[in-house]
This record gives sequence, structure tokens and C-alpha cells, in this order.
Amino acid sequence: MASDDNTSDNNNGEVSGTIAPLVLPNQNIVAAARHYADKKRLRGEQLTEIDVFLKDPPSLRETKMMANLLALGNQVEKIVTSKAGYEVSADLETNIYKYAPAVLLSSKVTVYKGLENVPAAWAKITAVAQEALTQKRSNIKKAIRASVHGDDPEHQNIFDLAKVIVKGTQCTVNVVLCAHITLMRAVYLKVPGPKFWDKLDVRLAKIRKESGGDAGKITRAFRHILTIDQDKHSAKDYDLDEKTVDNFQQKVDNLIDVGAVDAATSAQADTTSAQGASTSVQGASTSA
Repeated sequence: MASDDNTSDNNNGEVSGTIAPLVLPNQNIVAAARHYADKKRLRGEQLTEIDVFLKDPPSLRETKMMANLLALGNQVEKIVTSKAGYEVSADLETNIYKYAPAVLLSSKVTVYKGLENVPAAWAKITAVAQEALTQKRSNIKKAIRASVHGDDPEHQNIFDLAKVIVKGTQCTVNVVLCAHITLMRAVYLKVPGPKFWDKLDVRLAKIRKESGGDAGKITRAFRHILTIDQDKHSAKDYDLDEKTVDNFQQKVDNLIDVGAVDAATSAQADTTSAQGASTSVQGASTSA
């Protein structure tokens, strides 16, 4: 009889076999799950989904979790692909152009070219900074070129040249700033072509090397260059402010100074590390 019954079932298209009984979740687990869901501030329909999920067999739960992961991936992909490209804001661009001349005219700067190549994650910000520094370098060079037309006595004096260069910026004309512009003019008179900024960097490095990094010696070197410029170019019918401190320029100088110290410290650490590694290798080689 049992055989006839099985045959009858198969003939009717029903699948024979043992079906696992549905095991309802423990009520303590249900209560704990609802409490946890409430803490996560799930919406009403999401709470209902949790209740149903608890009653689902394991295979269905896994399928639902997989489906939700795929759906989440689709949503993330939409967000990433629809995200607008980064653009430099007008305020940021204004600030970059405000700082560019102060950086180039800083008494703490160690090079004039390559300042914009500091590693940065923001390519567009770097591009704006590069453009700002490039533009300002061009403006400074043009101003210096215009200042030396004619014979030496007819040249623009350093005070008037400095005023032209800082026009439209937050920089103030004072002795320190004029001294650095006189170095620029001295180098330009020897190398007015495309290698001007490169030669200026070489001259700047030479001054710092010969002074041994001593701030007092560097100041005296620039004062000497300033005196030569004042005696050579036009009449000295002006007084340079010895006391005024340009707060904005000072802030930029400090930032450059800190950056230089950080770079030097990092380089020193790398050198020390390399020397230590070399010593270790030599020691190991000797032992071997």
C-alpha cells in the first residue's frame, strides 16, 4: 500500500521527500532583535522585515542578505558616478592669489621656482596655485624689466619698484622686502632671459650657504645688496621704513620657515635612518 501511495504521489507531480519543519525563533531572541532595531532607529517597514527575517529558514536569510548587499552596491555606485567633480571655489582661488606674492617676496623663501610642486592630493588646487605663482613671477619680472630702461641714473628707484610689485597685494613696502627685490634686480641685469629665476635660486642658495644659515649674516648680505642698488639706480629721494612689521608677510614667512624646518627634519631623519641601516648591514657583513 505504501508503494501504491508513493506511485500515486509521483504521478500527480508532487515531489516526494522529507521537508524540514519550520522552527520559529525563540521569543527572547525576537525581543532582543526588536530592541536592537529600535536603537538603530529603523523605520516601521524595516522593523516588519526584521520580524519576517527571524522566521525565515537559513537559506532564505542568506539569499536576502546577498540581495541586500548587491542592492547596496548599486546605490553606492550611483552616488560615486553622479558625484560632481571637485572645483576650486572662488574664495579659495582669491586666497591663493593673495598669498602667492607674499610667498615670492618672503625673506624665508629658499627657492623661487618649484614652490608649487609640493606634493598635494588636490590636483586642481595645485593647478590654481601653480598658475598664481607663475603669474606673479611673470609680473615681478616685467616690473623689474620696466625699472631698468635707460641709463642707471634714469632707472626706477627701489622704493618705487617695490610699490609697483606689491600693488594689489597685502604686502607692505619695507627694508626687508626692498632688499629681496634688489637681489632680483641684480640677477636680472646679468641674466634677463628665461634662466632668470633659475639663476636667482642659485644666488639665493649661495647667500644662505656662505652665511651658514645665520639669520644675522643673511640680513647683512641683503642690506649690502640693497645699498649697492640704492647707490646705482636713480636718486635716493625716499626713506625706507625700518620699523614697520608687515603682519601678513610675517605670517607667510613663519609658515615658510616651519615648512623648511619640517622638510629639513624629515630629510635628517631619512639620512639618519639610512646611515643606521648601512651600519647594520656593515655589521652583519663583518659578523658573517
